[in-house]
Amino acid sequence: MKIAKSVAALALLSFAGSAFGTVVITFEGQQHGRIVSNQFAAQGLTMITADNPNRSFDYAAIFDTTRTGTADPDLEDPWDGGNLASTTILRNVLIIAENNTGDGDGVLNNPDDEGSRPAGSITFQFASPLTYFGFDIIDLEGVIQESSRLTFFSGATNLGTVNFSQFVTNNGNPFYDSTIVFGDNSANRIQPINMADLGAGSFDRVVLRLGGSGAIDNLVIPAPSVGAMAIVGALLASRRRRA
Repeated sequence: MKIAKSVAALALLSFAGSAFGTVVITFEGQQHGRIVSNQFAAQGLTMITADNPNRSFDYAAIFDTTRTGTADPDLEDPWDGGNLASTTILRNVLIIAENNTGDGDGVLNNPDDEGSRPAGSITFQFASPLTYFGFDIIDLEGVIQESSRLTFFSGATNLGTVNFSQFVTNNGNPFYDSTIVFGDNSANRIQPINMADLGAGSFDRVVLRLGGSGAIDNLVIPAPSVGAMAIVGALLASRRRRA
């Protein structure tokens, strides 16, 4: 019996170890114009909220980049610049909505990203503590990159901020990436920002402040593993009690 339980424990440990990978949250599965909040909770992203200081409403919404003839051609592929290939198909991205037309059913009729400066912010609340965060950024104009930034929190504690200007400023900072080129209709992949580079541990909330128009996609975070480790812990505790 002890051998069987040991084998079972090792099997579960192996399962838990496989959970220590990476999750990419893509915003797929939602229609063009959908106002989002908790639709991605199953992936560990428990809540998305927007703050638009320019409007009487605060909507984070889906924009399908494969569409044509939309209110914002700068969010339509193919891309004119950036470190992603011009033919990269992103499909659904997330925007701060500039209008609320048709919001009565939770789907905007003509979604467009906020073009005022600053556009506002999107907050991502996660179910468990995380140690890194990567993403794609679309249509971020170079002239506004200095006022766009990410701020990481653990509860109410501010862990630090990364300004988008750091991605394109080669002054020895750990976030510089020579492949990034901001501009109209650009698509850039930002490599995961590690909390160790901010001298911090883990975060559970990220606030993205956009200095102007833009969209975000493909959030890269560690895969949740708390549940798997809890199962392993319970099994091992049971094994010790019965040994």
